[in-house]
Amino acid sequence: MSNRSQFGFILILIAFVISITFCFNPEDLLKGGYDLAMDGLVVARTLMNL
Repeated sequence: MSNRSQFGFILILIAFVISITFCFNPEDLLKGGYDLAMDGLVVARTLMNL
């Protein structure tokens, strides 16, 4: 593997780990003071279950 393909693989792996983390802990996406974030979370969960 060249350095460029290794770097790309690492970036994809990091994105995958972040996605899995937020799938198991969706409350981490909600920060205090953002009331509309709850609506977005509900829509996102609905779309994932289709």
